[in-house]
Amino acid sequence: MSRTYDIPIVSRGRIMHPQGDDAVEFGGRAGARFRAPDPHKHIGDLVLGDPTRLRDLHEMPVREIIAFLAALGPKLALDRNPHMREAFDLAVEAGGLTPPVLRSVFDALPGLFDAAYLEALADRTVGIAHLNGWVPQGEGPMARFRVRAVGTRQLHITAGNVPVVAALTVIRSALTKSDCLIKLPSNDPLTANAIARTMIDLDPNHPLTRHLAVAYWKGGDEMMEQAICRTTRIDKITAWGGMSSVRHIQKFLSPGIDQIALNPKLSMSMIGREALEDAPAMKAAAAGIAVAAGRMNQTACVNTRVVYVESETDDASIDKVIALGKEIHAAFQALPEGISTPAPRPNRDLEAELQALDLEEELYWVKGDTIRGGVIVSRYSERVDFHADLNNRVVNLVPMPDLSKALRWCDDSTQTVGIYPERLREEYRDALALAGVQHIIALQPSAATASDDGTEFPGMPHDGIEPMRRMVRWVIDEAPEEIAVSLAAE
Repeated sequence: MSRTYDIPIVSRGRIMHPQGDDAVEFGGRAGARFRAPDPHKHIGDLVLGDPTRLRDLHEMPVREIIAFLAALGPKLALDRNPHMREAFDLAVEAGGLTPPVLRSVFDALPGLFDAAYLEALADRTVGIAHLNGWVPQGEGPMARFRVRAVGTRQLHITAGNVPVVAALTVIRSALTKSDCLIKLPSNDPLTANAIARTMIDLDPNHPLTRHLAVAYWKGGDEMMEQAICRTTRIDKITAWGGMSSVRHIQKFLSPGIDQIALNPKLSMSMIGREALEDAPAMKAAAAGIAVAAGRMNQTACVNTRVVYVESETDDASIDKVIALGKEIHAAFQALPEGISTPAPRPNRDLEAELQALDLEEELYWVKGDTIRGGVIVSRYSERVDFHADLNNRVVNLVPMPDLSKALRWCDDSTQTVGIYPERLREEYRDALALAGVQHIIALQPSAATASDDGTEFPGMPHDGIEPMRRMVRWVIDEAPEEIAVSLAAE
């Protein structure tokens, strides 16, 4: 029988454990069970209310914020932190990642709190000068205008498919000098909680600790969200996750509350004809696809699900696409376990789809399953109807005589497009950008060198926007004209 985990509310330096009448049991998506305090009884603990109470963070220099976060990072090491270890154990049980893949994710979390990384992140997104004070906008008449980035009261509805989201949320809120309430996801209900508890261990009275609250409540709880999503309590809502949750939270938006929507995304790849004509090129392209699709076991938005291959649809050409599919399936099996592993359980619905397609030999070629990974080759230029549901390292290869026709399937929900070979990247990058794609990468055959979603490089846009610039309020201080004259004279 699986263990029932306790998920306390962590709010502004205090920990409130579920106990007695103040305990509600919830179920995770994969069958895990956990208890949390009744969130309806703690709304007053979770929200800041008066925005002027942000003055302590507002007046704190960014270097002091970075120093605290940099001291926090090493304390999040999985082998030394019981809070993080418990979060890991529950994420294994409640989420979709296997222990080796999940461990590699948790092992990377402390590195996100590196001081040099954080300084670059703050400066390249918002600007440290704008976070620390009022910045003149020019000389002469423009000298009377000064602009500052001001922290806000934020609700973050986080996704739990990859635990790095918890760390990014804490970091972004801290660097923008904002008050942060995190709604925990059911498939990772402890990682952000563990980070918050470690902050308390480090310094319960630090302004960053006092401006962080973490709680679990069931998604779709209108009573909770209606009570929290008021202009007297919240300025910004960052919503990750599925389209249903994003649409649900939109019901509570009103003038004065800004939504930063990190909508669900899908990713794809484009393979040039060179990969079908040369054995080494085919192996290189297959290895790149295996990494793009298999990293984090195809649970993230960045993962390729459909691969458009520059190919005719006659039998001889399709045989070459099938050969590429066989190489991709073999490359899945060779991925390092920290990058990808066989799935912990089959996807029954997807397995049924694969079995049905396997009976339509005139339309599809199918290899593999939803445990070790699989490949579907379409024998014509159409992706499978269930392309958005491909996971557990299953990809659909679609032959395209004219590769540019694949752009009709690109829009603002297309996050990443992997490209092989290099000539295609420069040929298509402008068209892809105009179509709505947010990230164009060269497919890398080495898992060790392949780019992730860009979050490891400070200051990169995320899903086509710059979230940290959206998280602050940009305020103008306009001095009288005579002051501008005196400033110009100086």
